[in-house]
Amino acid sequence: MTVKKVVLYSIIGFIITALVVGVTFYFVAQKKVNQEPKEIKTYIYSIGELYANVKDSRKILKVNLDVEISDEKLTEKLNSKRSEITNNILELLRSKSEVQLSGDEGQQALRKEILKSIKLVLPSEDIIDVYFIEFIIQ
Repeated sequence: MTVKKVVLYSIIGFIITALVVGVTFYFVAQKKVNQEPKEIKTYIYSIGELYANVKDSRKILKVNLDVEISDEKLTEKLNSKRSEITNNILELLRSKSEVQLSGDEGQQALRKEILKSIKLVLPSEDIIDVYFIEFIIQ
């Protein structure tokens, strides 16, 4: 085999390899673009109204809570642990001062803490979020 043939075969091999890699990359990238995010069906479990004294204050906090879950069967487990969940949330609410509860930042932090306390009682990835339906300090 001459040097010219070796160079020619090397160039042809390189071009074919580059084409195969390029086409494969194109189809993989195209497939990812066409995949739309799957919409997760969610359900709401209502904790209901809770009342708690605000720490170092004469005021009372009233909250109405809903828990967003992604598995409807989880409502049975939440019902069976309702007393413990409610108790933990009330303890958490009573530990907060007016300053800690004020403003958007305070309420968002409290939501995260409530979610964490629920997940401590019932560890599950199906518990998505906690929402305040009512949040009143009087």
